[in-house]
Amino acid sequence: MKRIGIVGNGVASITTIRELRKHDSDIPIDVFSDESYPYYPRPKLIDVVSGEVSKEEIIQFDASWYEKQNVTLRLSEPVTEIIPDSKTILTTMDTYFNYYKILIATGSHPFIPPIHGIEKKRVHVVRTLDDAISVRDDVKGKGREIIVGGGILGIELAAAMRKIGGSPIVISNIHQLLPAQLDAGASDFLIHRLEKMGITIYLGFTCAEISGADHATGVVSTTGDKIKGDNVVIATGVRPNVTLAVSSGIETDKGIIVDEHMQTSVKGVYSAGDCTEWKGVCWGIIPVALDTARCAAKNILNHGSDTYTGTTPSNTLKVANIELTSIGLYNVTSPEYRSIISANEEKGTYFKAVLQDDTFVGGIALGDRKVAMNMRRAISQHLQITDPTKQLFEQ
Repeated sequence: MKRIGIVGNGVASITTIRELRKHDSDIPIDVFSDESYPYYPRPKLIDVVSGEVSKEEIIQFDASWYEKQNVTLRLSEPVTEIIPDSKTILTTMDTYFNYYKILIATGSHPFIPPIHGIEKKRVHVVRTLDDAISVRDDVKGKGREIIVGGGILGIELAAAMRKIGGSPIVISNIHQLLPAQLDAGASDFLIHRLEKMGITIYLGFTCAEISGADHATGVVSTTGDKIKGDNVVIATGVRPNVTLAVSSGIETDKGIIVDEHMQTSVKGVYSAGDCTEWKGVCWGIIPVALDTARCAAKNILNHGSDTYTGTTPSNTLKVANIELTSIGLYNVTSPEYRSIISANEEKGTYFKAVLQDDTFVGGIALGDRKVAMNMRRAISQHLQITDPTKQLFEQ
């Protein structure tokens, strides 16, 4: 009997399963996961750190969901190798499984910069449910938490720590926050709001060392500046998980290289989500994970039936309880683009629209979801914008 093997149990895996079941309710599916838990959404890990969601509550699809989908879920059974010629999966339990088609959806792992003392106690990363529980339990009542990294995860962790009585400090090695989502003006606006919440921000601080003999007592910069703290969390981004692909002889660069059908260099082996590289780019965002997973599922059942043409980069987030959307080209400096900015400190909003020959091509909406919806509609419909305030910024 034909079977499909899926390596990984994140959002790309779940989306693939759901898409497969739209078209074929019978073909058996096996899912292999490194973790001991069924599917949970990683963005909700922040709510575990803050104590708002328990370990049980974060599980979105329990074992019964997989059973109803005719999916065999193999928890705590990492895959060590894929043998391409025979479509065989080998796991850490020295068990072999043969498949008709295979999907690699191994996601990403935390990037750990070369920091001296990274191995000390009370130094954390947050990528799994167990990581989030460990941070939550370590932070409670400990005082000052240093978060290395000024991206989404770093800021959301800081906000979560404030909720459980922490005094978080966010350090960024560059001179702005959220460089992948904001321009410098929006970053300054966000910093002001975060500081009002009791979050301390240090920009241009490159962490070289974690101080302390046995456990973390602070950080030291490359220039010798010191910050004292009781815990350190590394939130310096992620990198695609390509180890399995490399060991299996599947072509990789930054990520697992795929074609327009989400097929890897090995016929019958597909990839989707954060681990995937398409046309030289690894996006690492949920909209791309969803689109690539749906495309992969259709081609797994009928190769060539769907073509991936790309995803308009869009981030719609709630960063430290602040609505944030960035879409399309929002941080460009070429003279062919024109930027219009509207900031209102009293309302706590920052809007930016980027136009090319009066066509909306990207923007930022900080603090207002309705404006974000206006921007998404404008970019999807290639709208001509003659008055950004009326057409985009009015709530």
